[in-house]
Amino acid sequence: MFKIIPATSDDMAHLLQRIALLARRHPDSAARRLEALEHRCQDRGDLPAAVDALYARFYLQEHRGRALELEAPLLHARHAAAEQHFTLQAARAAEALGRIAYQRGDYQQAGSHWTEALELGELAQDLRVSVAARIGLGQLHYGRNAWERGRRVHREAVALLGDLDDSYLAAKLALNIGVSHFECGELEDAERQFSHGLAAARRGQHREFEAEAHWQLARAALARGRTDWAIADCRLALNLASQLGHSWLEAAASRTWTEIALARGDEAGAVRSSRHALALAERIQSRPQQSQAHLQLAQLLQQQGKAEAALHHLWQHQALQAEIERLTGDSSASERVGLDGDPQAPEALLLQVSNQPRRIRSAADAELALQSLAEAAQQVLQVDQVQLWRDIEGGAGDLSLLGSSTHLPKGAYLDLMRSRHAALVLPDLALHPCFHELQALAIGTDAQSRLEVPLFVQQRLVGVLWLAQTRHSRGWTRQDQLNAAHLARLIEQVLMQR
Repeated sequence: MFKIIPATSDDMAHLLQRIALLARRHPDSAARRLEALEHRCQDRGDLPAAVDALYARFYLQEHRGRALELEAPLLHARHAAAEQHFTLQAARAAEALGRIAYQRGDYQQAGSHWTEALELGELAQDLRVSVAARIGLGQLHYGRNAWERGRRVHREAVALLGDLDDSYLAAKLALNIGVSHFECGELEDAERQFSHGLAAARRGQHREFEAEAHWQLARAALARGRTDWAIADCRLALNLASQLGHSWLEAAASRTWTEIALARGDEAGAVRSSRHALALAERIQSRPQQSQAHLQLAQLLQQQGKAEAALHHLWQHQALQAEIERLTGDSSASERVGLDGDPQAPEALLLQVSNQPRRIRSAADAELALQSLAEAAQQVLQVDQVQLWRDIEGGAGDLSLLGSSTHLPKGAYLDLMRSRHAALVLPDLALHPCFHELQALAIGTDAQSRLEVPLFVQQRLVGVLWLAQTRHSRGWTRQDQLNAAHLARLIEQVLMQR
């Protein structure tokens, strides 16, 4: 059952709650009502409410294999929310877009959307979006078999969720953490997490997660050799998934049913179940699911001596895997090459800049050192523009732009930066908390995306480092933020010696 908190108004919250109750028995009627609500909100110019209705419709349709239908409206909502400076709604749309990309197997695009959702969720101070984005990012690590790394991300999400009573996210987190334990062969820990997920799903009446918990418990039972338990749980999962129209889960549970059929010596049943899984995966355009079903069929048909048919499915599996790898990209390999052999790689440049001695004997020396670091920042972060604002009047309040006579005066923006000790991450500058103030000052208006890092000396704000993309938007990675923070510390050392 979907639940949007906080909604744009109490009336909206109550209306979404009524539609959520209707969705339990009549999901098609609920989906139509949400779409009508979305259009009514659009007609009266209430964009935040319209996006919230769309986001609720996505929650409902995702588990019915119909999320792809909402990709275009979500993309439009994401851009419209940014243009009108509704950060929370932009974050929600980005989080949903990440899930659509993940379902398709486009992991690189999913990562981009979820990173943006995480950054915008933190800007909007919305805990639920931040947790949901972390769940997605952890799943991406799982998709690359980096189980420990993904589990760490999910543990961060658990800590962030804290005591917040959200059975939906609690169930989702427990199931995902359980998967990491299962894949690492830690069956007791996996079963404990799957049981926690089942309890949270039942508490919140999230039947899609109740079904998924039964499927995961079936997998664990099968791994223990308890075919009887596996049969019971997998039947429950398949029945619930079919009732809900949850095609992704039905396809996954069908592949597990294939394994159960083989354990019982039912080869014909195994093939039927595997073909059913493939048909469902094709319906929802899930490349990972299709790939797994093709591989399972290839193995089954090979065992039956049907070499030609088996080879056909094997080719399909390999083609889908190649497409997934192309869409995912392998940044780790290029990073290793850069660290080992390319002196112009960002990490190598950052190391070189860090090791350079800087003798600051005068104000002129300081200005040259700052200019050098600004140029290095442009190379390391590979950005279109670097703007370094610093205090040159000993605490007068204004900041001056390095290499220019432009000033950044006292106001809400500098108050915001004084209160921060981490970068302000802006994948879309239209969602800047002080957008209107900076627009009125006509400062940095040519940027599309920006990282803004406050600079402190003895706990006093002495500057701000702006790293901007002007030609296109950019989703700032964690590595980008770490590199920017490192450069900021080098700049602070120079400012300290002036």
